[in-house]
Amino acid sequence: MSNYLALATVSATVGRVVGEALEQIPNPSGIPRVRFGPPQVDAQYVGCTIFLYRVVTNPYRRNDDLPLRNDGGGFVKRPRATLDADYLFTFAGEEATLEPQRFLGSVVSALHAQPFLARDAIRRTIAASSYLKGSDLDAQIDHIRLTPHGIDQQTMGQLWMSFPQVPYNVSVVYTASAILLDAQVTPLEIPEVTEVDVTVEPSMVQP
Repeated sequence: MSNYLALATVSATVGRVVGEALEQIPNPSGIPRVRFGPPQVDAQYVGCTIFLYRVVTNPYRRNDDLPLRNDGGGFVKRPRATLDADYLFTFAGEEATLEPQRFLGSVVSALHAQPFLARDAIRRTIAASSYLKGSDLDAQIDHIRLTPHGIDQQTMGQLWMSFPQVPYNVSVVYTASAILLDAQVTPLEIPEVTEVDVTVEPSMVQP
């Protein structure tokens, strides 16, 4: 199970993983190399911008929690939304030394080596972020997997049209799947079977 903070916790943990991947590249300025939000015009920024640009229902698990209610309308299961989240990673830096490409290579290599969010990384992220207090994503049974999402040039161009004032920077898209959001309701308790009544009747069928 995981509560309404699951999506934000995934984003924050993705940022932690990306930040740790970029630590292998020298950072004389000491300025954090990960930020969240859409790409911006900032000639001074060096690092990776992480933008959650699309959230959709996971098509394979949309009916996992059906049926939810009994004949009286009470919940017999906790309602659960199952989401996939698409992240745009944009890399900026000094082009003369191919800094954006080095950043991209470091992040892609790290995510390929460990394509899921480790529970320890999730716990450390929750502990370090007061706004994630109460998140229980680390208790989700299924791992959150990060997979490259290949989009063609036309689709990428349409995406970047959302940032009309921002010059294109080298980018890559990853999908986080599947993120479970459980509603905060208490299902009805189904009584345990304590007695089985079996009736035996003679058969009139002749052998």
